[in-house]
Amino acid sequence: MPFISDGRSLIREAFSGRYALPAFNVSNLEMGRACIEAAEEERAPIILQTYPGDLEQATPRVFAGMVRALADEASVPVMLHLDHGDGLDRAVACLRAGYSSVMFDGDELPLEENIAASKTIAAVAHAAGASMETAAGGFGGGEGASGVHLTDPAAAATLMRETEADMVACSVGSRHGQPSTLDLGRLEAIAQAVRGPLVLHGGSGIPADDLARATELGVVKVNIGAALFRALVGAWREAAPGAAVHYEVLPVAREALKRVARAKIRLLRTHVRA
Repeated sequence: MPFISDGRSLIREAFSGRYALPAFNVSNLEMGRACIEAAEEERAPIILQTYPGDLEQATPRVFAGMVRALADEASVPVMLHLDHGDGLDRAVACLRAGYSSVMFDGDELPLEENIAASKTIAAVAHAAGASMETAAGGFGGGEGASGVHLTDPAAAATLMRETEADMVACSVGSRHGQPSTLDLGRLEAIAQAVRGPLVLHGGSGIPADDLARATELGVVKVNIGAALFRALVGAWREAAPGAAVHYEVLPVAREALKRVARAKIRLLRTHVRA
């Protein structure tokens, strides 16, 4: 199936259908391949995404080329997103490489500065035929994050309206890499104020019931990174000591990653809409 070059199409479909797209953080071929194979088995569209830290290991062109090649051989829609983008230069580099979507994480800035930077990046992304995610909250423990900052509904609505972003990340209790419970009352207030697509980070530790309610409230994208990284490292540690060559380790790691990805797809109910 062709690579989804403009993320806005999948975001609109998820918002109207009240389901969420799993956004899997991947840093190599095995992770990308495993997530796509899981999506194919569940017949679900997915997002693959990269951190700025991943882009210190390989350029946006390398990741975009890898994901495009995998998507071209896949039977489900696949898009590529920049997670926790740290400015215009990073966003432009990814868009030029062919990313479907970019995020600008300006939550630590004063609101007016966040609005100004997000508005510029949203305009650039739209001109490039891609989607843009802005941030109205902090999730702690992740790349570039200093702590948790719960989202104010009015601020989220202002950010979405003034920047013309396609989705807004909101902090309502989830934390990067940790078990967490959502403040569903706060999320409902944000949904009523924003009336547009929402994003949750820290999706590895959010309970199933909370995720189900979140999708009903307009969450269209849930980031999943820590669960994949833990599965990958665990599989390597288990398989590597007895392996004579690396080819014996790769399938074990891929199966561990697929189990995590399939479980998350089912929790988000993405598979029933594909």
